[in-house]
Amino acid sequence: MDDMVVGRFEEKWRNNAGKVVHVAQKEELSTVLRDLAETSHASEQHPVVVSVGSEEWGQWVRTGDTNLVYIWTEDENPEEFRQLCARASMGVSACVWAAADVGSIGLYRQKDNSLLPSLLPPIHVVIVPVSHIVPTFRAGMSKLYQDAQDTGIWPGLVKIVAGPSMTADIEGQLILGVHGPRDVYAVILHE
Repeated sequence: MDDMVVGRFEEKWRNNAGKVVHVAQKEELSTVLRDLAETSHASEQHPVVVSVGSEEWGQWVRTGDTNLVYIWTEDENPEEFRQLCARASMGVSACVWAAADVGSIGLYRQKDNSLLPSLLPPIHVVIVPVSHIVPTFRAGMSKLYQDAQDTGIWPGLVKIVAGPSMTADIEGQLILGVHGPRDVYAVILHE
C-alpha cells in the first residue's frame, strides 16, 4: 500500500477526532488491544466485545481472563450479545475498507458478525489492515459492489464510521460520545 494513501487516511481520520495506533507486525496487535482494554477498565461487568467475522482476530484481544472478552459468533444469542454490548467497556471490529480521501471506515453486518460493538460501548477499536485502505470513498463502495458480485451475498447493513459520535446541538458546543462511542481508534496493521 502506498504510504501516501495511509498517511492521507490517518490525517483525515484524526481531523474527524479519531485516534490512530500503528502496529508494525500482527504479533504486536495482541499487546495493543490488551493495553486499550486496560485503558477502558474492562471487567466482568464491563467486558470487551469483539465482532470481527473471524475467530482468529478475536483471539488477538483475548487476555488470561477469558471472562473479560466476548467474541460474537453466528451461534450466539443476539439479545444476550446486545445486552453485553450495552454494558461493555470497549468494542472491537475489523474494517472491510477504509477510504483515505475522507477518513472513513466501512463495516458490514453479515450473519458472521455484528455491528453492535461499533455502536454501544464507549470505546470502539477498528482493526484496519493497510491492504484495506483505498484511495477514495468511491473505491470503497466499488469494493462493496464487487464483493457482493463475487460472493452473491450483499451485506445486511453497511456502516460508515468517520470518527467518534459528536454533536453540536446545544449552544453550538461540540460534544463527543452523545449518540455512540466517545473514542474511536483505528489500529492500522502494517501486515
